[in-house]
Amino acid sequence: MNSFEKIAAIHSSMSRGFFVVSGGGSGVLSRLLTVPGASQTVLGAEIPYSCEAMADFLRMKPENCCSEPAARRMAVTAWRKAEQYAKTACETELTPEMEENIFGFALTATLATTREHRGEHRAFLAFQTRSRTISYTLELKKGELDRAAEETLVADWALDRIAEFCGVIPATEKPTRTFQAPELWQQIWTGEIPFLEIARDGSVSQKLSSETRGIFPGSFAPIHAGHIAMHRCTENLLGGDVTLEISVLNADKPPLDFVTVQDRLDRIFASPDFNGKRILLTGLPYFEQKAECFENQTFVVGIDTLERIADARYHFNEPILLERSLQRLKEHDTRFLVFGRLKSGASGECFVDFQAKKFPKTLSMLCGGVTECEFRNDLSSTQIRASEAEQNRKR
Repeated sequence: MNSFEKIAAIHSSMSRGFFVVSGGGSGVLSRLLTVPGASQTVLGAEIPYSCEAMADFLRMKPENCCSEPAARRMAVTAWRKAEQYAKTACETELTPEMEENIFGFALTATLATTREHRGEHRAFLAFQTRSRTISYTLELKKGELDRAAEETLVADWALDRIAEFCGVIPATEKPTRTFQAPELWQQIWTGEIPFLEIARDGSVSQKLSSETRGIFPGSFAPIHAGHIAMHRCTENLLGGDVTLEISVLNADKPPLDFVTVQDRLDRIFASPDFNGKRILLTGLPYFEQKAECFENQTFVVGIDTLERIADARYHFNEPILLERSLQRLKEHDTRFLVFGRLKSGASGECFVDFQAKKFPKTLSMLCGGVTECEFRNDLSSTQIRASEAEQNRKR
């Protein structure tokens, strides 16, 4: 099967996707678009080439634009766009079969350029659907090919992966990472159910345990000694179980893919010092949603999170919308246990803890602060990720 026939077969398949390409391999898009029938496959495409464009596409600045996790993050963002466009174009509700054929495709590559890269030349590719996350890695020998030859190689490789994904040709390459999500997980991503409670033994419930006295939301990327100490401190203060919560949707960041979520769950439960019994997996990015779903609960937050809750920018810069949101938190008997943290300012670093007078009265009445004397730990996930990335580069 030549390239034209392969692309024509892709266009004849039921698969439809949103494509995002950065750093190299953009030729795969032009190939798809030059064969008749492209509108049957390509719902849309973006090429966020600069760091600024990538940050805009992902709604955050990635720590490394060319990596396997970055490709997965791009793919899940692309899937959200594909799902949106497909629903708009469809005059009726999408069937489960139609939804499974909608995908996000991402390709990011570091190839030969006018300056020499520190690392190897390589490409990362990912697919995201309602039920699966799949990623691939291509290693190139730096200096062996010029830019044009590397572009052709990556485009050929990407086209074959797309053809495999669409069932046009048999699979010949093993994915770097893949995860088939359970049906209940999928329903969180699509908004059909709000949360799942996952126990250490892998059992799943759609109800919050009656033993829960507090909920500790966070990305936990990764979980570290500061989180664990904070969890232990909170259980002592509240006199009962505190459950970690990971939301797959975030107000400021792209959705999490299935591989990322499974990795985080595994890492949390594998931590020898973490004694939590359960983890909440939710699709609730806003505290107003969490409060409605988990009434009469105490949420464990850092001072920076509380500052965002009190920021009108997250309510379309409308103070009246902010006040309404805070009133709804109050109506659901929501409480916040607020931990301080080390913050950088114009005068240097200082530890900032909860002070009621700095927040709207409606919010302050829902809060209790943990003083620096009661708890302080300056570890951050950002520092740990940076350290792990540096170690990986040295290997």
